[in-house]
Amino acid sequence: AQHHEDLTIFPNLADKERELPYGLMAEALATGILTIREKDGGTVPTLIAINNGIQPILILDGEQLIGAKQNRMTNRSIILPANSITEVPVSCKAQGRWHFRSDTFAPAPQHAPSKVRKKAREAEAKAAYDAAIRGHGARTSHQDLAQAQGAVWDQIREFEDNLGRTSDTGALDSVYESRRPELRHWVRAFPLILGQIGLMAFQGKIPLGMDALGSPKLYGKVHERVLTGYVLDAMESRAGSAAGPVHRAASGEHPSGGGDKTEDRRQPRLEPTPSVFAEKFIERMRDAERTPSESVGMGEYRVLKGHVIGSELVDQDKLVHLSAFPADDYAGRRGRSSDATGPRPGNPGTPLQRPSQRKRRY
Repeated sequence: AQHHEDLTIFPNLADKERELPYGLMAEALATGILTIREKDGGTVPTLIAINNGIQPILILDGEQLIGAKQNRMTNRSIILPANSITEVPVSCKAQGRWHFRSDTFAPAPQHAPSKVRKKAREAEAKAAYDAAIRGHGARTSHQDLAQAQGAVWDQIREFEDNLGRTSDTGALDSVYESRRPELRHWVRAFPLILGQIGLMAFQGKIPLGMDALGSPKLYGKVHERVLTGYVLDAMESRAGSAAGPVHRAASGEHPSGGGDKTEDRRQPRLEPTPSVFAEKFIERMRDAERTPSESVGMGEYRVLKGHVIGSELVDQDKLVHLSAFPADDYAGRRGRSSDATGPRPGNPGTPLQRPSQRKRRY
């Protein structure tokens, strides 16, 4: 485990070197091989990606795009075929703007926080439960992701409220920019490790999420971008609870406001998360039901649902990208019988048969 403040990162390592034949979105945009622009002059949930190269390009969910009529966040992992034009599903992350600042999009230097990315996975999981009820081979579609937009805006407003509202358009990027020096300090505490293909993030005993790519070489290029999203998650949670005596004690300030820095009993123990919690999350991630969804671009896309929700993109029997987040009832913390992602095993009154697709490995 790697640890800073109350954020613990468990690096995921490959047991052998693997290669995947894809370029990455940020690099392709920078070189001009890839162009991303508005669809039909501007449609909030959809952009047009034009790959002029001879190599497929991987877009990860949670990548941030700046410019055009409105800043966006990719909300599904996609492999763009070589020499192709593809409609890409996105979520808006600048609610108050709808005018052109540029003709095309540029990449931001960080991924969206897991709490924002998770909203798309919740929408997909709910759609997967609804499809199972319909039966007869019904599948989810990337169009289901449009249902997450309101929740995405709500979550961004919560980040602004806790970390400081710096934009009248509700732009998530302004939150990052206002915290850039602090973000760099945190990121240095979690260096890339040889053979690393992903990470699992915890704040205390609470999992934030997990990302893994099928290639150490590809992951190494996005490590800091992905990590920065989880760091902002941790910073937002700490800021959200900053008003109470626990925060003052953690910073060395006595709850009474005096100079006595004697340890307060309510001071949180900022220790690394025990590995048993990471093992439990991996177990639940493996046990999650995989439901095939209509693909965009190359490969097969699967929705994860259960106590862990997420997505899995596989191409030619190789894992390309896995993202996983705790469902709202993870570890029974909230005790709901149902929520935005529908009924799940362990919720009272909603028994489900064991899924038929489990523990598939690539």
